Amino acid sequence: MKINLLLKKIKSIPLAYQKHGLDGVIYATLRNLGIKTKYNSIIDKKKDHTQKKIIHLTKKKIISGYYKSTYLNCNTSWSGFHYSSKLLGLYEHQVQEKIIQLQKKYQLENIVNFGAADGFHIIGLIKNKYFKKGIAFEIDKQGQKYLQDNINMNNLREKIVVSGKADFEKVIDYLNEDELKKNLFLVDVEGDEFSIFNENNLRFFRKSFLIIENHSFLVNDEESKKKFFQLMKNNFSLEILQNSGRNPYAIDEIQDLDDDERWLIMSEGRPKKMDWIVCVPL
Repeated sequence: MKINLLLKKIKSIPLAYQKHGLDGVIYATLRNLGIKTKYNSIIDKKKDHTQKKIIHLTKKKIISGYYKSTYLNCNTSWSGFHYSSKLLGLYEHQVQEKIIQLQKKYQLENIVNFGAADGFHIIGLIKNKYFKKGIAFEIDKQGQKYLQDNINMNNLREKIVVSGKADFEKVIDYLNEDELKKNLFLVDVEGDEFSIFNENNLRFFRKSFLIIENHSFLVNDEESKKKFFQLMKNNFSLEILQNSGRNPYAIDEIQDLDDDERWLIMSEGRPKKMDWIVCVPL
């Protein structure tokens, strides 16, 4: 086992150089020596420095967009430097727009968030009165604590219930059949979307609306992906929502940042081009 671990560490060095250059090798070597670092490259260090500027500038409150005035504690159990774009109201902006479009068109009232993380979406939406109440599912225990803290900071304890692993039975405990017809499922579960939605639990969500982050590239089981898409096509009108552009020059509060900082803020740290599956009941 020790030899395999050593070989794995050795193999990580040329890969780090290929992707990040000499600074990538330095950070990879530090990790191999057991020295903790949150950086993979000098770009990560720059992102972190800029994020600290934005946190200080905004005082941990979203300053523009649909989720304006929402407080975030800026703590996360996930890796990455996404609080700059969140606090500027730009994170997953195309998803925000689609949620608002569906809510207004179909008079949606409730939201269930599978994989809520820090609650950016569900808290911002309920804080700004787009939805009345919701359930935030987050499987990570530390993430649940950060999520609950954000809910408390925004005085939404009576409107958002926090739970662990995505569970349709718990949804039914909170929302009745009529409420599910006015419900949006927002799903970001890192590839588990291909297993949690199936014929057995279809009765729980077939009358709801869904926006599902597509992690096909993380799942090798082609049969499960095929069954998932067939299930959704049989019961919903599907739309593939692509990522969209951002304008870092549209926000006056960051006019003093240099170009490198502005464009790094726009990065959400995604490993590749991704999309979302929008499902509207037939």
